[in-house]
Amino acid sequence: MGSFIPSDLKERNRATVYSLLSATQGISKADLARESGISAPTVQKIVEYFAALGLVRGIADGQARASSLLPGRRPQPLLLNPGAAYAIGAEYDGVHLTVGVVDLAGRLLSLERRKSPADVQTLLAEAIEGAVDGAIAAAGIDRGAIVGLGLGLPGTVDPIGRTLRFAPLVGITAPADFGPLLDEIEARLGFPLVLENDANAAALGEYAARSLGSGGDLLFAVLGRGLGAGLILDGKLRKGPKAFAGEIGYLVFDPAWASSLDAPGWLEGETDLASFWAEAESPGGVSQASLERVADRLALGLANICIALDLNRVVVGRAHREGFGPEMLRLIGERLSRLSVLEISCEAPVARESGVAGAAGLALDRWLKGVFAG
Repeated sequence: MGSFIPSDLKERNRATVYSLLSATQGISKADLARESGISAPTVQKIVEYFAALGLVRGIADGQARASSLLPGRRPQPLLLNPGAAYAIGAEYDGVHLTVGVVDLAGRLLSLERRKSPADVQTLLAEAIEGAVDGAIAAAGIDRGAIVGLGLGLPGTVDPIGRTLRFAPLVGITAPADFGPLLDEIEARLGFPLVLENDANAAALGEYAARSLGSGGDLLFAVLGRGLGAGLILDGKLRKGPKAFAGEIGYLVFDPAWASSLDAPGWLEGETDLASFWAEAESPGGVSQASLERVADRLALGLANICIALDLNRVVVGRAHREGFGPEMLRLIGERLSRLSVLEISCEAPVARESGVAGAAGLALDRWLKGVFAG
C-alpha cells in the first residue's frame, strides 16, 4: 500500500463535489456535505474555491429542488456554471473533419463539418487550425475560455506518446510520432490538444449522453471509412496495454487469412465500406443487398464480442452522423438474435455527434484534473 498523500484526498474531495454539482439542477452546501460524506467546513472551502474560478453560482430557490438540513431555513442552492469553460471536440475519418464547441454541461454550441485532406499529416499541418477557428467564431464565445481541444483519429492512438498506428486508410502504415507537430499547433492555438481513437471518443460521448453511471457497459460500433468500436466496461474505457481494444475491423473468421499491418483487417475488408459509402452518395442510395452485406459481417463480429464479454446492448453509429436509418439497425438486430444465445439489443446513438462530444469531454476532463489538483 502506498503512503497517504493529503493532496490526493483534496483532489478526490473536489472531484466528488464537482460531480454532485454537475448531476443536479441546484444543491445546497448542506446537501453537498450530506451526500458526499465530506465535512461541512471542507465543502465550504471547496465551494469557495470553485466560486473563485466561476464554476458555481447561487440560484433562486424556485429554480432548484427544496432541500435543507435545518428546519425552517432554506439555504441558497448552488448550480454548476456551464459557461465557465469550453472545450473543442474534433472527429476525423479521412474524408470529413467535424469540429464543435462544447460547454461544461456537455451542450454542443456550434458545429463545423468540412471536407478534409485524406491523410493525418496534412490534416494537422493545414486544416485543423482553420476548422477550430471557425467553430469558435460560430459559437460566439471568448477564445480565452477554451481550455482544450480533443481530436478523435481512426487507428491506434497513444495519447501520451502522441503516436498513431494501424491507420492505413488515413495514410499511416508505420508508427507515426506527431508530438513535435502537435506542440507547434498547441502554441498557435493557445490551449492543449488531446488525441484519442475516434471510436473511443464516440463511445465516451454516447456513454455520457445515456447517463449510464459509474458501472455501466457499452459497445459502440462506428462505421466510417473503416470499422472500429469503443468499449466501456464497468464505467471505464477499455483500451488495452497496446491501445488496440475496439479495433474490430481486424477480427478474423477465416482460418486462411493472413493479417498485415499496412492493410485493412479481415472484417473491415469483408464489410467493404468503400462500396457501401459510394452507393450511399449515389442518386439511388444504398441497395438492400449492400445493407444486408454490412449487417451480416458486422453482426458476426458484434455477436462474438457480446458473448465473450456478456454484453446485452450495442450502439451502431456512423462517423459524423447521428446514426443509421431503422432498416440497418433492424437487419443487425435480426442477425444478433439468430447468432447469439444472449438477448442483444441494437440501438441508434442518443448523443448528438457522439465523437465530437466525447473528444471535447476528454479535453475538459484533462482541464478539470488540473482544477482539482490546484
